[in-house]
Amino acid sequence: MAESTTTHNTNNNLSIPSVMKAAQQNGFGDIRDVLTLDENVIVPRQLSSKQILVRVCAAAINPVDWKILEGKLSLVTRYSFPHTPGTDVAGVVVAIGSSVKRLQIGDKVYGDLGIHGGSYAEYVRGPESLFTLKPNNLTMEEAAAIPLACDTSYQALFKKISPPTGRGSKILICGGSTATGLYAIQLAKAVGAYVTATCSQRNFSLMEKLGYTITQTSIEMNNDQNQLHVIDYTEKDFGEELKDQNYDIVYDCVGGEQQWISAQKILKRGGQFITIVGDDLSSIISLKTLIVMGSSI
Repeated sequence: MAESTTTHNTNNNLSIPSVMKAAQQNGFGDIRDVLTLDENVIVPRQLSSKQILVRVCAAAINPVDWKILEGKLSLVTRYSFPHTPGTDVAGVVVAIGSSVKRLQIGDKVYGDLGIHGGSYAEYVRGPESLFTLKPNNLTMEEAAAIPLACDTSYQALFKKISPPTGRGSKILICGGSTATGLYAIQLAKAVGAYVTATCSQRNFSLMEKLGYTITQTSIEMNNDQNQLHVIDYTEKDFGEELKDQNYDIVYDCVGGEQQWISAQKILKRGGQFITIVGDDLSSIISLKTLIVMGSSI
């Protein structure tokens, strides 16, 4: 059964403009060739019963956004053009559908619109379920930078592997200073996991800004919430540094065949390797689930 298209807002639809500025994607290719700014895009004022309309205050750029623009995800998703890209967004609710209960007009919210996008515009429409209230201690820009990266790591550590990351799990995070890596460190620490991360020496200070004391000696590694074992990948290969130490999980936020080669040296039998980056189709690593030497990928 089709949902109704009732809209509630502070006054009526006259308080919301009929057109807006929005980035418009007109095909796949180089961003400079396929992305333009259009000042006369129709504002999506008609809402289904469970949708909200948000006035955009900030939007983030993620790797998946430019990959979509270049057509690298065209095998798994289809778009009709022109298309408004953008996944992460923060803004203010200006209209709600008749069945929206959790959010109200005037609420400051942030959310992840998924691969269907829409955040690179002055207004965006989406299901209430994709948004939540913005914490008061975050700016709109800070809030917009969170959803996709944080949810990616949450899904990777707790939903896409079995058993999920938990107390006592030993996890190696490739690319600890990436957005996904930073969230993964904090999420894993929060559930009591033993965490090792790779990053360059110049980014150690970033880890310290998160409140961690850095140690580079694996023998000192423990599940102390305030301590983080870090390997400088420019100086050491984590596969050799942690060889035969029976890690439960290797979470790859970097990509490249070398991550998998090194991971095999440290994973226990039945350990799990999960990558959010992958490789070219010519790589020996597949994005499918494989069992190799007793480890899952």
